[in-house]
Amino acid sequence: MEIDQFWTRGNLKERIANALNEAGLNKANLKIEDLQPIDQYHARGILATKELAEKVDIKENQSIIDVGCGLAGPARYFANKFKCNVYGVDITPAFIEAGTDFNKRTKMDNKVHLQVSDGNTLPFDNSMFDGAISQHVTMNIKNRENFFTEIFRVLKKDKFFAFSEHGLGPKGNPIFPLPWADNEDMSFLINPDLTIQLLTKIGFKNISFLETSKKYMEGYQKSLKSKGTLDVPKLGMHVIGGPTMFERQKNSMLSIKEKRTLPFEIICYKN
Repeated sequence: MEIDQFWTRGNLKERIANALNEAGLNKANLKIEDLQPIDQYHARGILATKELAEKVDIKENQSIIDVGCGLAGPARYFANKFKCNVYGVDITPAFIEAGTDFNKRTKMDNKVHLQVSDGNTLPFDNSMFDGAISQHVTMNIKNRENFFTEIFRVLKKDKFFAFSEHGLGPKGNPIFPLPWADNEDMSFLINPDLTIQLLTKIGFKNISFLETSKKYMEGYQKSLKSKGTLDVPKLGMHVIGGPTMFERQKNSMLSIKEKRTLPFEIICYKN
């Protein structure tokens, strides 16, 4: 299965429309908050995005890049919070199509700009951005050094790169399927120490590392509590990920518990 097919899993447009209808939100004008249960398509959702936003310095009208932007929920949040411009790229055309539609419905299309692109070949000039974010994307990136090098290239000097991912833990391979991969052919986890070594080699400085295992365990537990009950939300990661999402979240939680994976967050700066 190609990675874009993995992420969309059939008719994504139809699933989103049906979910919005059930939630009473399939309308032209929406608030950014209306979409947050569905457009923050990464572990811990909007909570993780808000925490990341509190740790970076962004000024009004600056330009930020979100690599692997998905449905552009984080991009809209950052653009709204900081009054900045956000350029989002994602390899999955259906995500960009849905994200562009959401931008129009939330009247954010003048601040959030999306296009289909591979993070390994970013379609932007050198030293263009005042910051870069990427949430739970690198687990699908085989050539991690090239991915980080591209982000380094498009950043201005002394500007930040903030990202989160699941690193490879000390107790072996994770349990599949996972939210980001059905099998090991789609998952490219590396040791957090190697991640820091790569960033240093490329030229990033002031690298801060934060393990987030406990937070992600709690996030998965909260999501799994709704499975099989009348309280399953109409909007959530299961809308995008399909009916197997709860199983994949459970496996991710177990992988963290058994120290097969180690979630973390890094903030660093271009030297």
